[in-house]
Amino acid sequence: MRHSGSETTGDNRARALQALLDKQEIYELMCRYCRGVDRLDKEMTLSCFWPGAIDVHVGRGGRLHTGTAEQFFDQEWEGFGEFTGSQHHLCNMLIEVDANRAVAETYQFSFYWAEPGDDPELNWLNSNRYHDVFERRHGEWRILRRDFLRNFSIPIEPTGFPSAENQWLRPSASREDLAYRTVAATLTEEP
Repeated sequence: MRHSGSETTGDNRARALQALLDKQEIYELMCRYCRGVDRLDKEMTLSCFWPGAIDVHVGRGGRLHTGTAEQFFDQEWEGFGEFTGSQHHLCNMLIEVDANRAVAETYQFSFYWAEPGDDPELNWLNSNRYHDVFERRHGEWRILRRDFLRNFSIPIEPTGFPSAENQWLRPSASREDLAYRTVAATLTEEP
């Protein structure tokens, strides 16, 4: 039986729409990963990986970790607390989806700093790439394998931190940060 041209076009559009939805879900997963690391929310960070997911990752002191994501974050998590804060920025992201598997290459910059900003061991910018394999199970995308590639690190000397004098909002590496406010809660707050 032959399909009419409109059915084929409809099928193509449905596949294209599903691919866009899958890519958006994967992108938002990566954003949650960044939030989890930057807010020191280990539960959120690990929820981006399937249990037993492989993570090949550079850790503190340039040590290469090859094992599970759980093992990596168990060994590195306490060290994140030495920093005043961190920011993970996603840049170019190319995602290829094939049914319930996807592969993505994501360029990423991360900043780590500690006040007062004068210790080169605690203040740096990293240029990295994530090469991730994702799997969808029961309608949910998560990372199945991550290969982390470090391009370079640059020591930085940050200045201009929030203070009582400048009255800037102080970011929080916790669930107390503004990032955890929901749209509904924000809309009901008094200005």
